[in-house]
This record gives sequence, C-alpha cells and structure tokens, in this order.
Amino acid sequence: MLLAFAAGAARAAEGIEWDDNRPEFKLFLEKKHYTRDTWAELAPADQNDALKTVEKTALQRQKDVEALYAQAAAGKWDAPQAKYFTDRYDGAELKAVYIWIGGTEGHALMNKVSAVREAISKAAAGIDEAEAVRLQPYLQPKTISDLRSAKFVAEQMKQKAAAKPKPTVSQSGDKLGKLGPKLDEAKLGGLYDNSKGGKGGADSGAVAADLSGLKNGKVPLSTTQNATAAKTIKAAAPAAIDTGDKKSKAWTSDAYGITIETPQGKQSFRDSKAAEAAIKAMPPGSINKITLYGHGSPGMQTVGPATYEAEDTALLLKGKMAKNGVVQFSGCNTSSIGDSTLNPAVGLSMVARRLLYFSLPYFQDRADGIPAAQAKQQWDKGWNADLARDTSAGIKGAIVCGYRTFGLVPGRLPGLTKLMGNQEATEPGVVAGKKACYQDGKEVPVP
Repeated sequence: MLLAFAAGAARAAEGIEWDDNRPEFKLFLEKKHYTRDTWAELAPADQNDALKTVEKTALQRQKDVEALYAQAAAGKWDAPQAKYFTDRYDGAELKAVYIWIGGTEGHALMNKVSAVREAISKAAAGIDEAEAVRLQPYLQPKTISDLRSAKFVAEQMKQKAAAKPKPTVSQSGDKLGKLGPKLDEAKLGGLYDNSKGGKGGADSGAVAADLSGLKNGKVPLSTTQNATAAKTIKAAAPAAIDTGDKKSKAWTSDAYGITIETPQGKQSFRDSKAAEAAIKAMPPGSINKITLYGHGSPGMQTVGPATYEAEDTALLLKGKMAKNGVVQFSGCNTSSIGDSTLNPAVGLSMVARRLLYFSLPYFQDRADGIPAAQAKQQWDKGWNADLARDTSAGIKGAIVCGYRTFGLVPGRLPGLTKLMGNQEATEPGVVAGKKACYQDGKEVPVP
C-alpha cells in the first residue's frame, strides 16, 4: 500500500499532460479556461483539482453536442429543421462541433448551414436553378421548391408577426444552470429591441480562419474578418447605393449598417461585406469618417451578422483613414467606463456592465466547477475592455470613439420604430450615451 501511494504521489508531482481527446480538456478549450500553455503552468495538485471539478460537466457537454450534431448532420432538412439549425448554429456552436466532434465533421456542417442560410436570405427574391442544385444534398425537395417560390420566407414572416415579442436573451449550448440564460454579447441586443443582435452565418473562410488557432488552444471571438490585406486600388469612391432606409410597419427595429464619409460624399451599407469591399477599393487616406452601427459589448461591436474587434477593425482601416479622421463605434459599452464621475448614467452603466459582464459569468463558471481564482482571472479585465482605445492603437493618426455607457437609440424602441419608419435604417440617428475618443491609444476630446 505504501509503495502504491508513493507511486501515485510521484505521478501527481510530475503533472498531467494536456490531452486533446479527453472531454475535460475539450471543455477547457471551448470555455477558454485553459490552453495547452497555461495548463502546463498549473501546479500538479491544481491540475488534478480542475479535472475533478469539471468531469461531470464535460461528459454532459459532450453528450449534448453529439446529440445535436447527429440531428443536424443526418438527412435532408425540412423547412422547420432548416430554420432551427440555421438559427442555432452560429459561430460559437460551429466551433463546438470542431472541438467535440472533429474538423472534417465541423467543416461539412458549416458548409451545410452556410448554404441553407444563404438560400433563406435570398428566398424573398427567389433562388435560381444553380442554387437549387446546390441545396439538394441539404434540403428536402419540397423545402427547395418552397424556397424557390418564396413561400418559405412568407411563412416565416407570418409566424414572426403572429408571435408575441419576448425581450429576453436566448438560451445557448453553454448552460448557466439555475442562474439563467447565457450572457452572449451579441444576443444582449434582444433585451433592448427584440432583435437577434450579431448572430449570423459564418462562411467557410471566416470560420476556417478562426479555427486555425485551435491547435494552440485558442478560440478567437471574431468570426467575420479576413486577415489578408488587399492591394490598394487607385479609384474614386464607389457610386452611392441603396442605403436600406425603408419605411416599415414593424413595431421593432432591425437597424444596423456601416456609413462611410469621403470627399466624394457619404455612402451607407447594410451589407458589411459590401462595405468592406468598398473600403478596400478606396485610395489611402480617403475616409474622413466611418460609423459602425449595431450592438456593442466590452471589446466588440456587431453590424448585423458581422462582428468587429480591435485587431480586425484596425486591419480593415489601416492606411484608409484621413489624418484626424473619425472611426465611430455606435454600440453599447464600446469604450471603458473611465475615471470616477458623478454622471449618474455612467454610474448605472458601470453597475449594469459589471453585473452582466463579470458577476454573472463569474458565477456561471463557479457553477461549472471552475476554481474561484481561475474564474476571477477569466472575467476581471474583459468586463471593462475598451474597443475604441485598442483600435486607435492600430490606426495611427485616426480618432476612434466608442460609448462608455449603454446607448439608448429612440429609433429602436418598440413603437417608435413604427412611428419613425426606420426598421432597416443604416445610420443610428440620435444615441443617448457618453462618448469617449482616443488617438494613438491616448484619450482625446470628442470631435
């Protein structure tokens, strides 16, 4: 017995190696609790304790992902299944498939979801024969026929109109247990205007780029940016396009967009990819101001289905901004709280932000069995991240602004949307909130 105890103690002193195939390590990777490198830095006793605390949670998470994947991957979807799975599988859930099931399976499901989601978005105008052929491996013949005749979209819109709005944050695969729904930044917009926030499709290039970091135990947050710099094309600014500012009878708003101001004029885009293409085609130093309008949270801004963080925003705009040009993140909490102030709006936002982005996620981790010190380290800085400041450090000479507070946009409030007729507005209009601006990483007056 003494020899067995001594042998066990010796193994514990050597530490436990990272195992990509073990459920506990997959859970660590998905939740970003540890990477291979940070795991190696833990003391052997702490490693053993961490594995024990998440053992049951990891096994349950594996069962949940496998069960949902089996339903999504098998057979051809009918219309309800297409709606359910394209709504369900956003970037985070697709990454879970890559982690828990495998890269080949994740890529195949990503292609399926992307193809169907794209078809649904085009269905109002009708899909052509080539697109119908592409959907044959994924959808039942009747569903394809409905998409071609736009019946699918009409039915979905009818169901949406009949449903009573419920301004709550939707549930996710990451369970908070008894504490409530997951606090996904992009879905917090639902509390405000019943929209789906930044949830949306991820194309193969975007997800593949994000998943390239999984080998090193890193799961990036952004699922939309391409890190390849485009060659400068000397050309005039693209011709103005339809801004999407349409009248609507809807009671709630789905407003978001990117507005670019140059010496040639102002253009607004609802499609973020079209906006990015226009930016890449512009001459150096040609943008006087750009406004990204959507939902925000500490360290990120959404524009419809697209997500922008400091690094990828700086990469997109590097060299394109005029000297002292302005980048405006028009989303909640896109700057830090800042120094002490008597402003009650800032005080209320600080309390709410601390609760939403630190306290509840901290208790979520504790409920999952994560040690208190590790959970605190995970959320201690993220709740007050400063997207505007960090972006400004990567765009020399430009002024980058964000909001220290939650922003109130009257045009998004239920009821006012109908009166103002700005369901699909691409510009924010009035935003009630406190701004903060930075230039080269240092705070400057609001221009």
